[in-house]
Order: sequence, then C-alpha cells, then structure tokens
Amino acid sequence: MDWKIGLNFYATKAILFTPNDLDNEELKKEIENDKYHIYLICKRKKIFFETSYIDGDYTKTILYWLDDKHNKQYFPYISPSVFKINSFNDGIYNIDNNVSKNALIRDYDLINLFTFLDKDFFGTSIGEPLPSDLEVMYIGQAFGRTETKKIDYRLENHDKIQKIAIDILNKGSNEEVLVIGIKIEVKDLATSFVTINSNTKAPTVEDLLELQKKATMRIPEAQEITVFEASLIRYFQPKLNTEYKKSFPSPHISYEEIFNTEFDYSAMEINTRPVLARIFSEFRPERKYHHTQHYPLKTKSDKETLFEFLIEISDDGDTSKNKVSE
Repeated sequence: MDWKIGLNFYATKAILFTPNDLDNEELKKEIENDKYHIYLICKRKKIFFETSYIDGDYTKTILYWLDDKHNKQYFPYISPSVFKINSFNDGIYNIDNNVSKNALIRDYDLINLFTFLDKDFFGTSIGEPLPSDLEVMYIGQAFGRTETKKIDYRLENHDKIQKIAIDILNKGSNEEVLVIGIKIEVKDLATSFVTINSNTKAPTVEDLLELQKKATMRIPEAQEITVFEASLIRYFQPKLNTEYKKSFPSPHISYEEIFNTEFDYSAMEINTRPVLARIFSEFRPERKYHHTQHYPLKTKSDKETLFEFLIEISDDGDTSKNKVSE
C-alpha cells in the first residue's frame, strides 16, 4: 500500500465588499482581525432598482441592468408581500421584511440574496448566468502587519482595480467592481493507492506512526497563503494575473518550503456560498459556489488532478488494474 499525503487549503470564511467600503474603519478592522489574507477582485453588471409594489399577497420588485447596447434588461423578483423596498440611496436599500422594518442592506448583498440557490451546494442547478455571478479578474494576497501589506492598503493602491475601472469606463458599460476576501485554513489529507492484484497488506502501527510524523511537517503561514493564492490563480487563470498561471505547482522561491516536506500533493477548495454569489472566470466559465482542484507536488509532469498523478506513479500505469481509495 502506497500512502500519499497532502495539504488541503480551504476557505473558512468569505466577505464581500467594494473597494470604496474600505473607508469604513469597522470593515477594515474585521478584515484584519479575521485574517482575510486572500482577495479576489471581481466584476459584474450593475443592477439598478426601478420600482417595488405590493400586488395582492406578493411584492413585485423590478430591477434591471444595461446590456452592451445600453438597453434595459429587466430582472423581476416576486416575493411574499411582507417584503418591500422602501427607498434606495447611495448604494443602500431600505427594506421591510418579516423580521424588521426599515432594515438597511447593501445593493450588491440584496441582489445576491434574490438569486441565491439556497438548496444547491455547488450552484450548478442553473447553468445560465445569474445577475449575482462574479467574474474573477485578479487574485492577490495581503499578509503581514506592516501598513503596506494590509489588505486595505493593497486594494486602495491597487493598479489592477484601476485597470478594471478604466476598462469599464472605456467600454461605457455599467459594471461594478466587488472584492471577495477569503480566510484560509490548512489541514493534512491521507490517500492510499492500491493495486488490486498485488499482495496488499494492512498498514501496521509503525506505518501509521510514520505517516503521522510526515503529516506534522508544516510550512510557514506566509507560504501557506502563497500556495493557496497560487492554486487559485492556476485554477481560474484570471486575466490580470501574470505569476503562477503556468508555473504552479513547480518549485518556486515564494513557496519553495512545501517541496522540502513529505507532502505529495496539495488540494485547493474555495466556497463562496457565504457571500451568496457564484464565481467564474473566462478560463473557468462554469459558474459555481464551490470550486476545488488537486495539484501534485512530487512529479515534474503537468498533470492537473490527484487521480492522474496517482495513475502515473502506479507500477504499470494501467488504469483497468488500479483502484483509488481514500
């Protein structure tokens, strides 16, 4: 039995905001205290509010966006009559619902709430675009306690945001820039590779202790963040990123220590259900809440999945004779 161990990088929290929201000190403190070190700069069509009125037992809310020819494309939303939009001012809706009166909610959060697929974990039950879908344009990180490494400084001075904004203005389109902040955690995984016709023996206590010893090896937090960032960039291939698109997961000076451990692969998982919006990119057009990928660390080939990697290192490479178990 050939044990393979890997590091699993996954998002434990996500937060959605606009670059202008960073003027809010409470938001900046939340980002720093909760360690949202990864950020995804995204864009989508801006949704405009037209009217909201009660019709019998229901409330009809009419929203719209502008297509490339600046024609209105309507997005009607029907809800129980307990919900009503009272007013809209400076990006904030004043609403009544079954919980409270005159509640305040950001415009982008309300759109996400309207279109959230609450019973669909992956977000694939609807293939066509939703108004809340976000296209990933750039992925970066902000790690460190110095002023220039904090996420608010990085974003307030980010040339990538400026490029996106200029592109939006040049095209004359009505789009908005939103940022998803991600907090990550790292755990180890163990996977066994078994050849069916081999004389496979059950693992001994010594085998398990050796596996545990290997799994205790860790890389610095800064490199964990960089590996997760690089994994996301390799996966989404955002337009404005240049580094890591093709180089990850080959050895790289910014995350070289992971190749000195005993881990055979790394796994990336991101879930944007907490912000109620699916994400995609031009390279990854499928719009989903949940994206995941495995990357081998012990091979020089350009395989993209763990299973291809395991097949490659088998005795004869014949997939008809092999079985993968976890």
